[in-house]
Formats: sequence, structure tokens, C-alpha cells
Amino acid sequence: ACAYPQADERRIRLLKARGFNAIRSSHNPASRSLRSACDRLGMLMIDEAFDMWHVGKNPDDYARYFPTDWEVPLTAMVLSARNSPSVIMWSIGNEIPSRSTPAGVEWEWKLANTVRRLDPTRPVTAALHGVLGPLLKVSAATARPGRAGEIDNAAAIFLDVPGYNYRLEDFEREHPAHPARVMYGSETFPKEAWDYVKLTERAPYALGEFVWTALDYLGEAGIGASANVPAGGLPIYRAGWPWVVAWCGDLDLIGLQKSPSLFRDVAWGLSPLEVMVHRPIPEGMTEVVSTWGWPDELPSWNWPGNEGKALAVRLYTAGDRVELRLNGAKVGEAALKPEDKLRAEIKVPYAPGTLEAVAYAGGREIGRRRLETVGTPVRLRLRPESPRSGHSRQDVAYIAIDVLDGAGRVVPEGEVPITLVLDGPAVLAGFGSGNPHAVGSFQSPTARSFRGRALAILRGTGRTGAVQVRASSASLGGATAMVQFT
Repeated sequence: ACAYPQADERRIRLLKARGFNAIRSSHNPASRSLRSACDRLGMLMIDEAFDMWHVGKNPDDYARYFPTDWEVPLTAMVLSARNSPSVIMWSIGNEIPSRSTPAGVEWEWKLANTVRRLDPTRPVTAALHGVLGPLLKVSAATARPGRAGEIDNAAAIFLDVPGYNYRLEDFEREHPAHPARVMYGSETFPKEAWDYVKLTERAPYALGEFVWTALDYLGEAGIGASANVPAGGLPIYRAGWPWVVAWCGDLDLIGLQKSPSLFRDVAWGLSPLEVMVHRPIPEGMTEVVSTWGWPDELPSWNWPGNEGKALAVRLYTAGDRVELRLNGAKVGEAALKPEDKLRAEIKVPYAPGTLEAVAYAGGREIGRRRLETVGTPVRLRLRPESPRSGHSRQDVAYIAIDVLDGAGRVVPEGEVPITLVLDGPAVLAGFGSGNPHAVGSFQSPTARSFRGRALAILRGTGRTGAVQVRASSASLGGATAMVQFT
């Protein structure tokens, strides 16, 4: 694994722009470059050591070495990061099997005390999942006698600030028994964003949430998937091939906002109104959504072949009323109550043109959004995120690639093959899109755009000079951009 300083900084800048003020390094210590980016840009961090202790989660994982090796990486994490102002807590583990057995509690005591000896200035935490024993499909031996399948606070006794993974309902339920306890959502579902906003407003002992996840990632493929199945189909936990991306991120693999991110913008006060349209569901089918997922909706009014069909328009707003207009004519309105949790839905028969939403609060307009039907793909556009980059092998440069119609608008469903050619002192470190089904190598010079977007990442070779990047697609022609490696 490699950590590139500019890549880490880009990630933190993307998250800052979306209102995040803290990250958790799940489930391993953060790189020096990631901590440095947090220090400079003002992002708080929980630095985390382990994903398992003495009991493994998979064959041949780190649990084989933990009993003899644990102190070396834990010490390295704290000593290397304790002068980083961004680090606010040390996490000694995530969803540790057997954490509430006598052996697990003893290990927690050893780990927590080691951290406090190395740095007595910051709290110790860990991410605790909800129940023990059979309900997690593990043997009752992982719980204290008589506690299988129940919440057990034994794992919290040596923590300063316990983290709760997917335990929204436990904050207020456990507070009376532990009135001095301060806690936070160490992992949360995207769909719970507004619930955590309201929880932190009314419960001062709840610090907030760390959503799983802010950024999409490779691995746990399809954990955030949705799928159309015959009516009455069962929920899905994780989708199969050809899913290769988790798809549970607020932002996709190349950093673009997905539907849950737009909802979070409203929930966190960054936007007064967002408009989404659910992809039409075939007759006789129903949509099932993973626990970490989100319905298949996007900010698009491009649905050819569905003329006249009523589409579900989802409106996210902090207002109390919203109106919809299609090509200037009012086609619906909805009133929102607190129990609607910022969401409204209006069915609109599809017709190409302009769909406009207007949100009101107390009779005053607070926001307006428009979705336009765009044309077919006509050309490509390359946009370097920065015209200059360093030239070392640790320096990278990002070039966004857009699929545009004749009016210069991004085509929401524009998926075309694109080939890159580089001329100059750089190599192609990565090329692809946010497509969760994009199998193949990310270092191939050919990839398909997804929802009208792609991203190329160039890496320096140690030499200075200008690099010309040319993108071409058989049906669209070519486009070029220049990046200076200095």
C-alpha cells in the first residue's frame, strides 16, 4: 500500500467541503501524510490500531501474531502521532471478537494502559458493535456466561469514550445506567444522518457520528448495493459479481457526490434543497436496498423510454413545503412535517424538459433547484484539478474527464469508452470512474466513463516538464489538457 501526500490532502479537502470535521482511521494507523493533511487543513482524527486482537475474524489474519506482536505497532502508532494536533483519541480496536470475555477484558486493560503510558493527554476509545454471541453468528464462547445475544458493557470499562457501531437506539437507552459516559457513533448507516443530527441536539453526551463511509472504497464489494428483484424479494446484505466497489460511500470512488451526500448536505445545513429522481423500476419488480445502501436515485431528468410514466421525485429540504414545476407548469407540491425527516416524494409523469423544485419555510422561498434533460454525448472535456504538480514519484496530479452534450452539459448517463495517451515526464497511476461494476485494471489506459465522469491520476517520474494528456473516444473525438510537473 502506498500513501501519496497530494492524494491524502485531496481526500481531506473533499470531506471538508462536505461538512465533515473528523475522520476515523479504520481500521489501522493513519499514514504520516494523512495526519499531516489533517493537521494543516483542520480535520480531527481518531487514530486506530487494530481490527482484531487475540481472536481472528478470518483465517490467517493478524490474530495469529497479535499475542506476541501487539505492543510494537501500538507503540509505533502513538509515538509517531502524539505530536499531531489533529489526533483527538486513540482507538485500540474495532468490533473485537470475544471482547467481553475475561481474556478480552484483560487485553483491553493492557492496551488501554499502554496507550495512556505513552500519551496521557488523549482519551482511549474503541468501536463496539451491538450484541454478543449467536446474534452475530459466532459462538456463545465469545460472550461472558449468560450474556450471549445481549448488550454487554464489560468491553467499555477501560475506555474513556466508547464508540458505538450501528447502535443508534442504545445512546439514550444506556444513558440512565451510565450518566457520566460520553459516547459517539463510531460507525453509522448513511440513512441515519438526520437521526444523529437530532440525537446530538438533544443529548449532550453524544459527540456525533462517523458514517460508514464518507468515501467509497475497493473491497466489501456491493455492501451498499440496491437491486431490483421480483416483488416480495428478500433484503440483500452484500451484492455479488460484478460488484467490485463497496458503494456505501457518500462520495464515489473518484470523489463525486452520491445521493446520500446530497441528503447530508441538507441535514447538515449546507444546502436548503436537493432533488433526486428514482430510476424507474420494471413492472413486477421491487427494489431492495442493503443496510448500508441508498435507493437508486440521482439528480437527473434524463429518462428516455419512460415518457408518460410516473417517476418518483425525491425532495430533500429543511423547508416545510416544496413545489414541483415541469416546463413551467406546476405538477405537484408537498408539505413536510418533522416526522418526514427532511424528505418528500412527488410522482411526476416523465416528459423531457426542465424540472424545477422550489422549497419554502414559513411562506418564504429558501431554495430552488433545476434538473434539465440534456442531449446525447457529443464531446469530451479534460479539467486538471491543478495546473502544476511536483515531479517526484510521490507527486500526483488529477485530471477530471467529462462527457458533454452539444450545450456543454454533463450527460448524466454518459458511459463511453475513453483512451488516454500521455506525452511527457509522468506515468498513469490510475484511470477509471466511480462505477461500482468497473472490473479490470485501474492502470489501463482505457476505461469507461460513469454518469458522464471519469478521472485520470498522473504520477511524477522524477523529471520536470510539461505533460500533455489526450483523451479520445471513437464516437466523440478527442480532448487535451496540460499539466506542468515542476
